[in-house]
Amino acid sequence: MEITIQEEKYNPFLKRKELKILVKHENEATPSKELIKNFLKEKFKVDDSQIKIDYALSKIGLAESLVKAKIYDEKIEVNKVEAQPVKSE
Repeated sequence: MEITIQEEKYNPFLKRKELKILVKHENEATPSKELIKNFLKEKFKVDDSQIKIDYALSKIGLAESLVKAKIYDEKIEVNKVEAQPVKSE
């Protein structure tokens, strides 16, 4: 599996890095969010609680996935900015 960061920009207002990542996965399934999170955790030396994966979408007919991720400066910022899932009863 080959992981390439295609675009990286810093958003000073939300105190986060916004990443677009291309993952080539020949003869493998679409990579899980956990696998991508572990890669980002090692590369940027941050805690996994600071990482938010928006999506990992496979391209039809290709062994490539496009991933959109955000890395926050602090864990606190993630809770302030990102929407929390709604629990239904």
